[in-house]
Amino acid sequence: MNRSRRSQAGFSLIEILIVLGLLLVLGTVGVTAFRKVQSSANKKAAKVTVESAEQAMELYLTTVGELPDTESGLQALITAPEDETLAAKWDGPYLKDSKIPVDPWGSELRYELVESEDEEGDASFKIWSIGPDKEDGTDDDIANTEDAEDEGA
Repeated sequence: MNRSRRSQAGFSLIEILIVLGLLLVLGTVGVTAFRKVQSSANKKAAKVTVESAEQAMELYLTTVGELPDTESGLQALITAPEDETLAAKWDGPYLKDSKIPVDPWGSELRYELVESEDEEGDASFKIWSIGPDKEDGTDDDIANTEDAEDEGA
């Protein structure tokens, strides 16, 4: 008689706690895996955004004939230069929606004109995202050149 009542009583507290513990472990593993995938996807998206801005800057260089200074930055891809000679060559805006690109963490991309130290004197540029920590010059910065990535900017 006691046996039949017990079998009808349902799950014991221990059984429920074991199931809840297993669900908690599975949930933690799932959330951790999702965060890693999301982090990786954000970094890839930032790299694509940087590469897109780099292509726009290359087009600017091709049409205008020179790179904007660091102060003008990516804004030069949206508004014509003040110099009338350069403004006549400008064929922009070179960026979609006429906005400076933003990385997945909400920060605008950065631009720097890099003066060459070789005999030819050709200048180049760096475009980068300051990364998820939103601090410039750290290891998580995402840049358009290997040198810039090694330097953290």
